[in-house]
Amino acid sequence: MLTPDRPAIAADGDDLSFITVRIEDRDGNFCPLADNLVQFHIDGPATIAGVDNGDAASLESFQGGSRKAFSGLALLIVRSRSGQLGVIQITASATGLQSGNTSIAAGK
Repeated sequence: MLTPDRPAIAADGDDLSFITVRIEDRDGNFCPLADNLVQFHIDGPATIAGVDNGDAASLESFQGGSRKAFSGLALLIVRSRSGQLGVIQITASATGLQSGNTSIAAGK
């Protein structure tokens, strides 16, 4: 499940949206032991600003298009592109799991 912190960001090249990734089973139950590698893909006027998982001992880079879940959670940070308006489509996928999708708007 993907949950953005808000439905829209400013298309100024500086605004960010924080999208929480929550790994759930087929019945929608949270899986706190999940540590799947989550791959992120963005379509639209935005870039990946960073990824995280809350694991203070992790040596994974905060830059990139993937992150292992920690205690069933991961975080994607999306940055708008300056002057580019539109819908930002976000997909998270992991082997053995159904992909998650969400969208946010980039506006004035």
